[in-house]
Amino acid sequence: MASITSCRFDVEALRREHPVANIVAGYGIELRPSGLTLVGRCPFHNDGGRPNLHVYPETQSWYCFRCGVGGDAIEFVKRREGIGFVEACQRLAGLQAGPTSHTALPQPMQRERRWDRLTLEEQVVMNTACALYQDSLWHEPRALAYLRERGVPDWVTRQCSLGFSDGHSLEGYLRRRSGLRAAKELGLLGRPKRDSGAMGLRELLGGRIVVPELRGGHCIWFIGRSLVDGPNSPKYLALPGERPVLGLQQVVGRREAYLCEGVFDYLTAVTWKLPAFSPCGTHLPAERLGFLARARVVYGVLDGDEAGRAAAERFGEQLGERWRPLRLPEGCDLNDLGRRPGGREEFSRLVGAGRLLARGGDSHGR
Repeated sequence: MASITSCRFDVEALRREHPVANIVAGYGIELRPSGLTLVGRCPFHNDGGRPNLHVYPETQSWYCFRCGVGGDAIEFVKRREGIGFVEACQRLAGLQAGPTSHTALPQPMQRERRWDRLTLEEQVVMNTACALYQDSLWHEPRALAYLRERGVPDWVTRQCSLGFSDGHSLEGYLRRRSGLRAAKELGLLGRPKRDSGAMGLRELLGGRIVVPELRGGHCIWFIGRSLVDGPNSPKYLALPGERPVLGLQQVVGRREAYLCEGVFDYLTAVTWKLPAFSPCGTHLPAERLGFLARARVVYGVLDGDEAGRAAAERFGEQLGERWRPLRLPEGCDLNDLGRRPGGREEFSRLVGAGRLLARGGDSHGR
C-alpha cells in the first residue's frame, strides 16, 4: 500500500470539491458580498482597517491586496497552516484532520464597481481630483524627494500625472462647486475616524503619493503610496472596487509587453520607455487578459521572492508559450534593480536572454 506522502492528488478535483469560499469560511473568517466577490479580514496580517481579503467564487481564487498574495484553496490551506503543498492536499482530501465547512455562504448580488464605466459626473470628479493632486505634489517637497529617491524622474511624474493628496484640498474645492456626493460614492472622501477629532470629511488617500490610471486622457482610478512605512497604515491604498490594470493603454496592440508586479516597478519600466503594465500585485484573473491578445511575448517582471515565483507559475498557465518570466535577483524587484549601479544593463541582459528563448520557440514552432 502506498504511503500518504507518496499519494498523487487530482488537484482539479480537490479544487472543485472544496470551494475556496467554504475553505476560507471554515477558518472562522466572516465573508460578505461585494459585487462579484466575497470580502473578509485577511488572517495573514493585522487586517484592522478596510477588509483586504477578496474571494472570487467564479474563478475559485482569493487575493489579499495588503499582503499582495493569493491563489486557490490549496494555497490558502498551505499559508494558513504553515504546511507544504502535499500536506495541504492531504488536508483537503481528508487524509489529515483540518477545518471543513459546508456553511451556506452569502452570494454576491451587486456588481463590484468597474472604474472604466464612470458616469459623466463621476468622470468630472475623478479628473478634478487628479488635477488637484498633481498641483499639490509640486508644493510638497517630501513627496517630490520620495519619488526622486525611488528613481522616478520629473518627466515621468508629469507624463503619468502623479500627484499627492494633502488631505483637505479636494473637499474644499468640491464644496465650493459641486461633486461632493459623487466623491463620497467613489470612495475619494469619507467620514473621519471617530477617535481622530477631525472635522469634515477625510480624504482616503490623504498623505500619499497618488498614481492614477489614465484612459483616453481621463483619470479613472487611483492607488496611493504612503510616504512613511508603519504598522498602522498599509503601504498602498486604492479606491474600492475592481482594480483596473495600471498602464493598460501602454500595451494594447503591442507585440511585446512587460508585466510588472508593483506600482514603482511599473514606473521604472515607464522610465525605460518599455510597454509595461501592472496589476498592482500578483493576481489578475485569466478572463481579464484579453488586452494582451496581440502580444507575442509577455515578459514577467515579478519580485524575486516566493510570492513572485508562485505568481510567475500562475501567469505561465494563463499565457502559455508567450510567457517569459525574467528571474530578478533574490529579494529584488525592478525598482530596486533600477536604482542599482548597472541595474538597467543587467535588466537588458535578462530581456535579451528572454528574446532568444522566444525566437527559439518560434523557430521550433515553424
